[in-house]
Amino acid sequence: MKILVLGGSGTGKTTVCRELGDKLNITTLHLDSVYWKKNWANISKVEFNQYMKKFLTKHKSWVIDGNYSNNLHFKYRLDSADIIIFLDFGTQLSLQGIHKRAHDFKHQTRTDMAEGCIEGIDQVFLQYVATYYKYRAKYLKAIISKYKTKKQVYIFKNRTELYKWYSSL
Repeated sequence: MKILVLGGSGTGKTTVCRELGDKLNITTLHLDSVYWKKNWANISKVEFNQYMKKFLTKHKSWVIDGNYSNNLHFKYRLDSADIIIFLDFGTQLSLQGIHKRAHDFKHQTRTDMAEGCIEGIDQVFLQYVATYYKYRAKYLKAIISKYKTKKQVYIFKNRTELYKWYSSL
């Protein structure tokens, strides 16, 4: 089984990925942990695409969280996935999620991030989250809607819907 988890920042993509991986006993990959290196340096798009091609070829089952839709491997991930999940929780829940995460991990590095990537919120990130559902979410939903006839595509509007589905697995 190959599952792709997409959605806005703060919606719980990483948590969903981890929980699905544990429940289904399959490999998990948090794209932030691949893209970000020590102290918020990042790998190049070429390195990122190479890493992802190798990962997708090597693993027969996986759960991957993260969008990174401006990379070539986005299409590879969509094409490879059996299940595509989009967490369409809206701006308010996303903002609440990032504030909760910033509070829970204040002055710390999350386990899914590289050393020195201290959790925090700045104006650029807040602006990205505030406009995500106006622009990026529409784009992503349009892309994944093309897969509805070939794959299982789930667009969850809230955590209740998500966990109802999750408990049915």
